[in-house]
Amino acid sequence: MFKIKPIIDHIRAMLPKRLSSKLPREIGVVLLKPEESAKLNMIYRNKNKATNVLSFNYGSDYGEILICPEIVKKEAKEAGNTQVFQMTWMMVHGMIHLSELHHEKSQVADGEFAKLEGKILSQIFKKKPRV
Repeated sequence: MFKIKPIIDHIRAMLPKRLSSKLPREIGVVLLKPEESAKLNMIYRNKNKATNVLSFNYGSDYGEILICPEIVKKEAKEAGNTQVFQMTWMMVHGMIHLSELHHEKSQVADGEFAKLEGKILSQIFKKKPRV
């Protein structure tokens, strides 16, 4: 078993201060089965399918990143990425959402979000990511 907190702390340190300052003090990572992911995706996003990652900010003290490993594994294979890369990407993605940046709001926000994800992932993996 590997420790999540050092990974979360590492990603937190890579985020711009304007975003990292908005993150909850503690961030948990929860793994979901596809049926659990689909249920939550329907309740909170009105989408009737399992999703790779969801994030919930419960205030300044705690937030959660919920990841569905089965979906992530499938997406990694389709993209030609390793599962480690894809899981890390989902943690980065969830943390950016927890910092109150949302790619769904506009094309500008989507571009900023994708650029930030790519920058962080390329620093972690020391290579150009396939995002």
